[in-house]
Amino acid sequence: MSAIPLRLLDFGEVLDLGFGLFRRDYRLYMPLALVGLVPAMVATVIPTASELDAEAILADPGAVLPFFGLMAVGMVFSLLTWGALAAAMDNLMGDRPASIGSSYARALAALPRLVAAGILAVVLLAAVIFLVAFPILALVTLATGAPSVAGVVITTIVFFAMAVAVVGWWATHVFMLVPATVVEGRGPFAGLRRSFGLVRGSRMRTFFVVVVAWFISVMPGVAAYALAGSAGDLFAANPAQTIGLVRFWVIQIVGLGFQSVTTPLMMACAMVLFTDLKARSEGTDLEAAARAMAG
Repeated sequence: MSAIPLRLLDFGEVLDLGFGLFRRDYRLYMPLALVGLVPAMVATVIPTASELDAEAILADPGAVLPFFGLMAVGMVFSLLTWGALAAAMDNLMGDRPASIGSSYARALAALPRLVAAGILAVVLLAAVIFLVAFPILALVTLATGAPSVAGVVITTIVFFAMAVAVVGWWATHVFMLVPATVVEGRGPFAGLRRSFGLVRGSRMRTFFVVVVAWFISVMPGVAAYALAGSAGDLFAANPAQTIGLVRFWVIQIVGLGFQSVTTPLMMACAMVLFTDLKARSEGTDLEAAARAMAG
């Protein structure tokens, strides 16, 4: 993986090299991922498993704040895990040694920038959704006339399609944010600009990799619920109450085992694509070709 490809990698090659990168050093990536995923899972699942309902929130809105705090902690640990995986893969792809400790040390140093970049990315997504949704919904409302069942259905369909398109566009353009921040040491704004710049010209290829990465990321939850025979409860309003708290936690732990595989796989695909896009943007592929021709 240290050799720079002499031509643009197609979609299938990115995935093949990403899976190969994971297979080569999975003994490092899986425990490395678990170090950060365990606290992320605990912090994220506690609010989901709580018995706080809508009536309790209406009676005391402040009661939900600790749960939002736990969700934020879970996201921070997820970012830290992705950053540590990117750091480890960057070292191993460059034929440099990597360990769990050194990878997390590098990710911790980049964590403030990574969190700030993540917040900026979410704000960007919210702004784009608002700017796109407001005129579209206004046009749909004017076209459908007075409020009606048909108008509500059409508006809902249009809004859902718009949201999917915007989220797909956003995920494609920020897919290189973690490598740009951790591997290249860029700040929040520079990291976002770098991610947008790298993806420019390769949007469709990046989009297809993002779609595969998304499926990889949702597989653990689906597989864990399916193995427990509770696939129908995956999208329940409160699955912990529906299937029981003990069974719910068992499912989360099983899902965590799957995540120790799928999270490194997702990051491996991102790192392969990042290396390829970086080579095109910096002309290093041409330099490698010149060196090869020179003997």
